[in-house]
Amino acid sequence: MLRRLPINTALLVLLAAFRLTGQSIESLLPSQEELQGWKISEDPVVYVEDRLFELINGGADIYLEYGFARVISVHYLDPSQNNIQLEIYEMSDDAAAYGIFSITQQAAGWTKDFGTISSVSEDYISFWKSRYYINISWSSRQHIDPPLMAYLARLVAGKIGEAGNLPELMGFFNAANGETKTIYLKGRLGLSNFYYFDYRDIFQIREGLARAREGYYQIIFKYSDTETAVEITGSSKQSIANNKRFIDLENAFQGYSCKDNKGNLILVRQVESYLVVLVATDPEKMLAPVMDQISSEIEDLSK
Repeated sequence: MLRRLPINTALLVLLAAFRLTGQSIESLLPSQEELQGWKISEDPVVYVEDRLFELINGGADIYLEYGFARVISVHYLDPSQNNIQLEIYEMSDDAAAYGIFSITQQAAGWTKDFGTISSVSEDYISFWKSRYYINISWSSRQHIDPPLMAYLARLVAGKIGEAGNLPELMGFFNAANGETKTIYLKGRLGLSNFYYFDYRDIFQIREGLARAREGYYQIIFKYSDTETAVEITGSSKQSIANNKRFIDLENAFQGYSCKDNKGNLILVRQVESYLVVLVATDPEKMLAPVMDQISSEIEDLSK
């Protein structure tokens, strides 16, 4: 059974959030005056830290990996009595909020309809703006009228003052130009949701980018210094050697290559304080020229 925060506890959480960020998460909820004809079917509930598992049991770990602060969830009945759930996730910073949007919505189309970046379907609207990730979905339709999710999304987006900054790492690699969806990684779970290597954190991920390009996946991890990148290149190679999912492990320039259990070629190279991983999804794709180009970009950045 779902446990709710007592009213006094919830108020303390909201006040703490306001002190830390200057804007309480509750202030992002539309007012009753803005929702004429709407009703609250389930009162707002605030979840903090590990209590997130009560809201999304089985899916909370990845939010915690990116940097979860709190979430408020409320259920509405719109004027046509459609049941709509609004979830506002406050993450630790803009990059964490963008990251959780990018990994959870990687398979969907991205638009600028709501917030800074959004994903829209008939069943839900998700968007990122500032340090917030917002998800709006409907669970039951009582009439033929479509749920008024767009109206709710615009109200919430309008209450968030700043658009938010993309992760700095994206700018380094021209990943903010919108040409390709760029996934921002903060740990093993994010990587596993993009491409699965191992249940262990064999790349010791602190920050990275992932993109699906034509014929291949591109993954770039950033480390604190070159020595760390060299060490992790070696340790990840050993982990790959001990994993039955991979075959044909061979040495390559400043790294190694192998194939996964689907026969996809994987090329790994350490470049300065970065580790670049390419996975060929098309057997005809030549990875070496791509790797050389990325290596040159990284070396130029380091000058």
